[in-house]
Amino acid sequence: MNIGVVGTNFVSDFFMNAGSHIKGFHVTAVTSGHRENADKFAQKYNIENVYDSLDEMIKNGKVEAIYLAVPNKLHKPMALQCLQAHIPCFVEKPFGCSYDEVKEIIDCADANQTYVHDAIIPLYTENFRRLKEACSRIGKIRKAVFVFEKYSSRYDAYLRGENPTTFRKDLCNGSIMDLGVYPISDAVALFGKPQKIFANGSFLESGVDGAGTAVLMYDDFDVTIHHGKVCNTNMISEIQGEKGLLTFDMTSRIEKITYTDYASKSTQVISEDNKEAFTYQIEDFIQSIETNKKESEKVPHQLSLDIHEVLTECRKQMGLIFDIDK
Repeated sequence: MNIGVVGTNFVSDFFMNAGSHIKGFHVTAVTSGHRENADKFAQKYNIENVYDSLDEMIKNGKVEAIYLAVPNKLHKPMALQCLQAHIPCFVEKPFGCSYDEVKEIIDCADANQTYVHDAIIPLYTENFRRLKEACSRIGKIRKAVFVFEKYSSRYDAYLRGENPTTFRKDLCNGSIMDLGVYPISDAVALFGKPQKIFANGSFLESGVDGAGTAVLMYDDFDVTIHHGKVCNTNMISEIQGEKGLLTFDMTSRIEKITYTDYASKSTQVISEDNKEAFTYQIEDFIQSIETNKKESEKVPHQLSLDIHEVLTECRKQMGLIFDIDK
């Protein structure tokens, strides 16, 4: 499959490295907001075609699918552009900046009978499947804590006044959109939409959240979400049941899961030695297109909508309002 890449940041490097292990993965074109970046990326990965814009890439007709690794604000308009041209697209997380944007992308995909991929990494992996399966082993679930807090490599630049994209409100960024989307997605994929939501955030002068907490309340348990881009933590994620406990390391790329049985007081590792987590979703993307699926079986459209309904409500309660919300 001939794939075009839009955007050349470090996430695009992850995409290229993971895809290099997959049969049928061929990146034949690249474009970026800065032509010099596209030229460097093409040279680095021996990519034949470099374009000045997504429009030029589409019109050239040499790509069968497109990977979008662009600022959040551009996800919806670029996804619509691909889908209206009947080109399947792989949209980096977050799938859209709001529930309404995600709904518009999915409606466009349905109208054009063209595949669109929600690139929320952990939900495609074997270890997520194992985590979900193991929930039945711990008895009645009573509480869960999902964590993703990591001091951003760009926060020092922000403090120096350099205005990196990571902390720009006009691009629909911030902690919950960049990191919080992972634990929220994990929770909704495991347990469904919550009955109630409480959310709060700690804001930066740029108008976006640097860190935050959300509580997703279900019938008889709750999930506490911790996310942050201006701090680090030693906390791990866990699901507490009446008969056992599940712990796992990263909500974005689950690499190690442990199961503790209360009765026997035994603990075992139930995860697999992961191949690159990104690889799973690229495989799903290619296979779904080649088998003429209109949505992923692992992350169907309704799940994407449910995730972004929760994410949008969290933003609303935090007071994180983007221009697209108006």
